[in-house]
Order: sequence, then C-alpha cells, then structure tokens
Amino acid sequence: MKITFYLLSIKRYFCTPTGKAGFCMKTFRFPFLLFFFTFGCIGLLQSCKEKNAEYPPRNWREYVYTSKSIAYRDISVIFHENDHSIWLGAKGTEGLLLNDGYKWNVFNKQNTGIDFDSITAMVRDGNGILWIAWRSGLATYNGSKWQEINPFKGLCVTSLAVEGIAGIKAGIKGISGGLAVLQNKDWIFYSSANSEIPSAKVVSLQSGYDQALWMATADKGIIRFKTNKWETISSGLPLLSQNFSCVTLAPDGSIWAGSEASQLIHFYNDTFTIYNTGTSKPITSVVVVGNGTVWCGTLGAGLVKFDGATWTSFTTTNSALPSDDILDLANFDAGNLLFSIPGGKVLLINQ
Repeated sequence: MKITFYLLSIKRYFCTPTGKAGFCMKTFRFPFLLFFFTFGCIGLLQSCKEKNAEYPPRNWREYVYTSKSIAYRDISVIFHENDHSIWLGAKGTEGLLLNDGYKWNVFNKQNTGIDFDSITAMVRDGNGILWIAWRSGLATYNGSKWQEINPFKGLCVTSLAVEGIAGIKAGIKGISGGLAVLQNKDWIFYSSANSEIPSAKVVSLQSGYDQALWMATADKGIIRFKTNKWETISSGLPLLSQNFSCVTLAPDGSIWAGSEASQLIHFYNDTFTIYNTGTSKPITSVVVVGNGTVWCGTLGAGLVKFDGATWTSFTTTNSALPSDDILDLANFDAGNLLFSIPGGKVLLINQ
C-alpha cells in the first residue's frame, strides 16, 4: 500500500487532471519521476538487506529427499561427506537414505537385513568403511555389504568417533554403558565394572587434535580420556546442569559442548569458558563453521547463533523457521548448514 500511495502522490504532483478520473493530459517529468522511483526502490532493498542481516530470509530452502517411493520421515542424523555422499538417518525404523549425487537410495531392514531403529550416529573411517550406530546396535557398510557387529546387539550406541585410520570408538548409554574401543580388530569395553570411567551415560564423542577423546555425558558433564586416564573436565565449573547432549571440534582445534540447560562450554588451551545462550531450552547439536561462528540447535528455542560477540536467536516468531525443535544440525558445503525438524523436513541455511 505504501508504494501505491507514493506513486499516486507523484502523479498528482506532476499532472494536471482534466476532470476525467485516472487520466492525465500533462506530460510526466520522467527524470524526476525516475529519480524518486529509483530512490524508493533503493531504500526498500536496503531495508530488506538490513532485515536479512539480522534474520534469515523469509524462505528457508528445503533440502528435498522425498519422491514417489520415499516418504517424509523424521531425520535424527545428518552425515554430509561431500556433494556426492549425503546420508540421512531416520529417527524411527525407516533406516537410512543416501544421496549418491544422482538419486536417493533407501537402506532398511528389507534390503540390509538389519533393523535400524532410530539412527544415532554415522562416521567413515580411513579405510572407507561407514559405521552406523542406533539405539540397539552397531553396523558397518563397505559399499556393497552390510554387517552387524555382534557385541553391540541390544546396546544403546549413542555416538561414534574416528581416531587415526581405523580407530573406532563408540559411546554407550545404559546399565553397562560407557565406552567401547576397537583395537587390533578386538573391542575393549570400558564400564564402571572394569574401569574408572565416571559415567555409564555417554551420549556424544569427539576426537581432539591432542589425541584426547572428549565425551559428553547425561549425568557427569564432560569427560576427557587421554593416555588411559579419565578426567571429568566440567566437575569444578559453575554449571546449571551436568547433563550434556553434544560435543564437537572447532576448526581452530578447540572443543565446544552443549548442555540440557542451554549452556555452552568452550575448551581451548586448558581455558574453560561458559556461555549462557539465554534460551533455557536443551541444546541438541552444536556446529562451528569455518569463520568460527557457533550454531546451536535446540528443542523449543529454534536455532541460536554466536559470532563471538553477539547472540542471535532464530525462532518461528522472528523468522521463517518452520519449527522451534531442531533434531540435528550439520555442516554443508561452503559453511552452509543443514538441519532437520519434526515432520520429516530437512532445511538448508545459506550463510
């Protein structure tokens, strides 16, 4: 309505009515009209630019994986290797989806023989083997053959990490939970029964550049495992909760971890910094892009962005975000992000 009002006002200023509604005999002064019109458009575009600098564009781009044979399903894990290998793990029993650069492929119990029930983690080791964890097992895929790892049947495998070429570590949550490490083709299980591991509720793993393994736990905060020693890093920190959900490695080698109390811990050069996101909602995932910007997915507070100085929250009320519940968040190409929401949609943020 504002644009229409301005144009009509300009018409009345430069025209002499003849008595016939909507008709002007006097010639427009086009240079002046063009100047005002161009100036107005520039102002409008500038206001949009400022708006988008604060909030994402109105249209979040959907990353489409559905087809006639593939229905929507909630995505719990996004594993992006490159443009020719993008894996999506389902939160339910639908299994996995692979975008091989040409089409989407479905892997489930019907064509693998494995009952993938709620995928929790995916990694690829240096030998090219894909490892898949779910809430009651662990399996591998070498590109042609699927194999379930027998010692993990019935165990809730929550997370995976790769160290070296084929050093796989698996986090386990449960009565006999803890950590499993693959060494020389044999699995070594660490639990409270045979080790000093502080927690049986390991929910996220991350290998660091310093040969240390970082663990987020659901009851003992953040644990560091290095040279066969267990250290509860977060025990002396003034945290709102020791219930953590995720841990990740930043490009600069530092470690970030997110908690159920919406706090972030940053570990760098033995210096610990605690950040409060201000949302009070559980953090589900943390991703650090190349420029150091930290993104957090939450349950109930949408996406939270931290550029080192300013916190920005994107929700359904201040942006075009379709849901305030973020199931998973992952790096995409060129610093862009993929994230999944309930209802089966996967969305792309163009930074």
